[in-house]
Amino acid sequence: MELRQLRAFERVVALGSFSRAAEELALSQPAVTAQVQGLERELGVRLLERLPRRVLLTAAGEALLPFARTMLNLEEDARRALEELKGVRAGTLRVGASPTIGTYLLPALLGELKRRHPGLRTIAEIRPTHEVAAALETHALDIGLVEAAVDSAALSIEAFRSDELVLIVPSGHPWSARGAVRPVELTGQSLIVREPGSGTRQLVEERLRALGVEVTPSLELGAIEAIKHAVAAGLGVAFVSRLAIEPEQRLGMLAVVQVEGLDLHRPFYRLLHRQRRPSPAARAFLAVLAEDRP
Repeated sequence: MELRQLRAFERVVALGSFSRAAEELALSQPAVTAQVQGLERELGVRLLERLPRRVLLTAAGEALLPFARTMLNLEEDARRALEELKGVRAGTLRVGASPTIGTYLLPALLGELKRRHPGLRTIAEIRPTHEVAAALETHALDIGLVEAAVDSAALSIEAFRSDELVLIVPSGHPWSARGAVRPVELTGQSLIVREPGSGTRQLVEERLRALGVEVTPSLELGAIEAIKHAVAAGLGVAFVSRLAIEPEQRLGMLAVVQVEGLDLHRPFYRLLHRQRRPSPAARAFLAVLAEDRP
């Protein structure tokens, strides 16, 4: 068994498809398929059942998976031990961030890290909160920065910064001249929301529900920039992080409206794997993170 074969097998299982595994491993899909098939031939068993839209583990695959992950983790530990000798002069940091953090906060943090340690190589991935947590659990990432708390025994979670979600409306909207609106008034508005599973969407729905308000989204968009443009175009109203709207608010394209009795302050969270000692690169990034304050 070769490590590259085990890595291809583990990534296909973790991500649920050959194409997504190929993208993460920076390989072609046929190359990933060939590595998994070569592993199956060598072991003389079928490890995966290929279905039209998903991949399932066979009994043999279930038996092999924990050993494959152990071997890959040992390889990573060996690399980390060598990186320890280099300090933070070299090495690679893999950071995962949910969309708001990844778009509006992470670039400045990585810029400061690069200023302090120019030899570091950084790989940043922007994914939904649950995908960042899953990648940390399988050691595909070193650090995660997310907008919602996660329930995982494998991960440690710590708040590192506060944020506030605000209601935005287009310039010229009747609400833009009002000091505040009542929560119930939202039921008559076209509400633009993030995709299911978004920490932002989950928080807004939970806190509106606590005020007795149920809203039905009129449009779902997976990108914050798309939501802002949709609001500016008059397609509806939306809740977004205050971090995301500073330029548009300054230019008068969007207006912030208060919602009476609705508290949408939230923490941002830092995730680490409990059983992994942070590498020198990860510790350097955590030092930058500890100094970041709004």
